[in-house]
Amino acid sequence: MRRMGAFALLLLLSILPAWSSSFVMDYYAVRIDVDRARGMVIRENFSMEYTEPSHGFYRDIQYRFPDGTKADVEMLGASTEDIAVEDDGTFMSLRIGDPETLLISGPYAYSIEYAYDLGGDRYSDYDEVYYNIVSPDSWDSDIGTLVFSITLPYPIDPERVWLTAGGYGSEFELPFVLSDDGCTVSGRYKSLPQGYGMTIRIEMDDGYFNEAVIPVDFASIGYCVAILIPIIFLALAIIVWLRKGRDGKVIAPVRFSPPEGLSPLDVGFILDGCVEDRAVSAMLVYWADKGWITIEEKDGGFAFSKVAEPEAMSDAEQSLFEAFFASSDAVDVKTLAGNGFYGRRQRAAAKEAAAFTGGKSLIEPSSERLGRIMCAILIVPAILSAISLTIPFIGGITLFVALAFMMMYAFFTAIAKSIEKKARGGGIKPSLLLPALPFIIFFCFFISMALAGLPGSPMLRTAAACISVASLFSSILISSSISRRSAYAEEKLMEIYGYREFIETVEKDRIERLSAEDPAFYYHVLSYAMAMGVEEQWTKAFDDIYVEPASWYIGGMHDAFAVSRFARRWGYVSRSTLQPPRQMRGGARTSRGSSGFSGGGFSGGGGRSW
Repeated sequence: MRRMGAFALLLLLSILPAWSSSFVMDYYAVRIDVDRARGMVIRENFSMEYTEPSHGFYRDIQYRFPDGTKADVEMLGASTEDIAVEDDGTFMSLRIGDPETLLISGPYAYSIEYAYDLGGDRYSDYDEVYYNIVSPDSWDSDIGTLVFSITLPYPIDPERVWLTAGGYGSEFELPFVLSDDGCTVSGRYKSLPQGYGMTIRIEMDDGYFNEAVIPVDFASIGYCVAILIPIIFLALAIIVWLRKGRDGKVIAPVRFSPPEGLSPLDVGFILDGCVEDRAVSAMLVYWADKGWITIEEKDGGFAFSKVAEPEAMSDAEQSLFEAFFASSDAVDVKTLAGNGFYGRRQRAAAKEAAAFTGGKSLIEPSSERLGRIMCAILIVPAILSAISLTIPFIGGITLFVALAFMMMYAFFTAIAKSIEKKARGGGIKPSLLLPALPFIIFFCFFISMALAGLPGSPMLRTAAACISVASLFSSILISSSISRRSAYAEEKLMEIYGYREFIETVEKDRIERLSAEDPAFYYHVLSYAMAMGVEEQWTKAFDDIYVEPASWYIGGMHDAFAVSRFARRWGYVSRSTLQPPRQMRGGARTSRGSSGFSGGGFSGGGGRSW
């Protein structure tokens, strides 16, 4: 079906009237080799005929993008010496041809080779290659035949590759070929009209590009020593966090049974601070192991059937169960997508959060109140910074800068709360700070411009403004993180960590003994391993141990370990099919799990005659 759709598109494109151009691109071949740092070496071969006398053509390569992304581009070679490089700050334009010579008719063949390095991406949950083989509206010509190949350092999943063609924003998918080793995607296509593009998006697990480096500018943070007042409050926030806000280390003895009174849904919530896809997949396996449902691989997704009424479930678990079987006792992914599953799942998540309140609160109330008080107090350094920065001209400029700091305080408070929410269970990582960087840079620039013209060294003035901004953000972020775990949370984490320790380090002879006593022992533990994210370690422990395939899991390889891969596959299906589409991030890519669209990637660029 996919190939037939692609053929129909190409047939339609082939009968569209050609746009006026001074040359015709008969053949365009692109070969891309991607290394482990997400750097690319790109080789392009062209064959063209000129429809009117021309000196040659420009090959425009975009390296700076509206979302702030910037690639490093380096020419490595070309088939002609008649080449000049021009740069306007956004495009590197290769002017190919001799200004003293006019070319007539053809064909003429050219080749170029260049390095294109985007560095690491800004997303912590996955890696990707998102590249415009041909950017829409970029070439002043139709392309007769287009050939491409992209070779990656490790095998990829063909289900996570999307090749789209058409105008900007088109999601029409084309067929492609994946090599036997799973590392090279290629294709050959005819008649791509002027104005149309072709984009490839390949999604990988986080860490695929294990040598990629995300450049982060820490210069403004280093200036903190130059401003006394913000640093005093920053030091105060740090001291309060160390004494009242940070969690102690949990020392957990190994335990051989699940945490007392906790389902996999509860375990996932305590670890993550929310209901993630892995907790939902764990509950599906948990219910199936109980004999309440069956799971079937079907049409690239899953189908679920209720075979018995569940017993002794919490309100949140009951709500989640009903979210799956609200319309029928037998549902598939398409049915769930059409019956409001995502909204019901969110209501179940709200009930799960409500279950951990009062005596079961995961956060110590006094610590949480202290964090709010500290955030409120930080309005003081914001005002004092405005006064100290404008002390030579106390007056209207002081009020203006103070209002700017108030606005900054409101922005940073909202951002810090978002970062702290995402960091629950895993700690604040540098990647979580990336969304805040544009705001920090904007306010540094804004305050610096507001202070322009005041006496003193311009360099010191700019440094003082940047230090005040960075210190205020740091103080708010730390204060927002003051939320110590409750005694109840400590107790349950000890049980969870102890059980996880057993799953990750269990000896072979113990597994053999327990499996002999209970043939379904592997499945009884698996749902909790999935909720903790250690199902791969649990499955690996069963190497060379026969496990009877689960009667409640249908399809796939139909082996016992097919169930262990369910969490990852369910997460992909959930994000791509069941969750509502999220707004595009950065203007150059789509959210995780979506297919991407023509023109959404980086580079590609185009060409024009001269």
